[in-house]
Amino acid sequence: MAWRGTLVPLTLTEFWMVHALAKFPEHVKTRDQLMREANLVVDDGTITSHIKRIRRKFIAVDPAFDAIDTVYGMGYRWQA
Repeated sequence: MAWRGTLVPLTLTEFWMVHALAKFPEHVKTRDQLMREANLVVDDGTITSHIKRIRRKFIAVDPAFDAIDTVYGMGYRWQA
C-alpha cells in the first residue's frame, strides 16, 4: 500500500484492517468488525497491537500521519 507516494510495508492482516477502516471514512469499526474484515479470530489486545504497528508504519513514511482515530470504548475510524 502506498501513502503519499511512498510504499508502506503492511502485512496482509494489516492491509485488510486499513482497507476496512479506509473503505468508509469517519465510520467507527469495532474490534470485532476489524477481525472479521481481516479474517482473524484474536483477542482485543491483539487488534490494538495491530493498530499500533499500522500507525508506526505510516508514521515512518509520514511523521504527521493521524488518519487512524481511536474512539474509546467503541473501536477505530479512518479520518478523512
